Amino acid sequence: MAFIETVLGKIDPSNIGKTDAHDHLIRKGGVEVITNGSDFDMPNENKALEELELFKQVGGNTLVEMTPIGSGRSIESLREISAKSGVNIIATTGFHKSEFYDKSHFLWKYDTEQLAELLVADVRDGIDIYDYAGPIVKRSEGRAGVIKAACSLQSITTVEKKELRAAAIASNITGAPVSLHLEKGTMALEAIDILLENGAKPNNIILGHIDRNPDYYYHEQIAKRGVFLIYDGAARVKYYTDEVIARLIEHMVEAGFEDQLLMGADLGGKSYFRSYEGGPGLGYNLGIFTPRLLTSGISQQTVDKMLIHNARRAFTNKKAGA
Repeated sequence: MAFIETVLGKIDPSNIGKTDAHDHLIRKGGVEVITNGSDFDMPNENKALEELELFKQVGGNTLVEMTPIGSGRSIESLREISAKSGVNIIATTGFHKSEFYDKSHFLWKYDTEQLAELLVADVRDGIDIYDYAGPIVKRSEGRAGVIKAACSLQSITTVEKKELRAAAIASNITGAPVSLHLEKGTMALEAIDILLENGAKPNNIILGHIDRNPDYYYHEQIAKRGVFLIYDGAARVKYYTDEVIARLIEHMVEAGFEDQLLMGADLGGKSYFRSYEGGPGLGYNLGIFTPRLLTSGISQQTVDKMLIHNARRAFTNKKAGA
């Protein structure tokens, strides 16, 4: 039977509802905190619950939490937050871009097959509650529903190529989708090639942050590969205005790719949370940005595809016959 893996167990794909395809709720330490400062440390479950209430108020039902291994991932916190909020949360295994990991981290030392084994275990057996931070591994009942890999700006490092190979192998074994961090939306085609060469399926590949490189031609070439594209940059005026992203979505719909588009918010630090007196908050995409899309000529049917129907297909485990 088809299923989507959440931190509280498998759900029927028909129950996914409106979905944030790439976001962050909580980080307890980890490489991004060390690299980017305390803004990335989000240790308060109550604040995450406040933020999810904003998400629910505008119709949000499922959130894909994209914090990977070594980045402050806390599976038990996510299980608690999901149970209290009533929001489906899909957790992540995999890795961020290589610059975030000290050379002493096992990411640099393990080979592709060893990394793939860890990813498979997170998906099949449950995420290590210690986030692979020590010699003892204790599996949570919460399993990963997505596998992350990352690329640097206009480059894929040797370690990142290893990440991609391991993610593809684990995806092929488990059926879990691979979702990518693409720095400023670059290296998409090259990353897709590596994933496909190592067994990943096009309809099980999801590209994040791609709208930070809003080149129409580039997006069309990516979409022709049959993968999913997450537009997760609304309200990020430090990159592009909402008008740029809305026009990009309009173009991709007109070009015939509306069945491959997803939407996320990617609130990667406390400064983005209303609960920490920041913004735009988790209510922005559904409360402000999608209504704007409707007034700019995007149909309700297309918006529903991005938020619900495409997300259902993207995050359904492909070993389940999806």
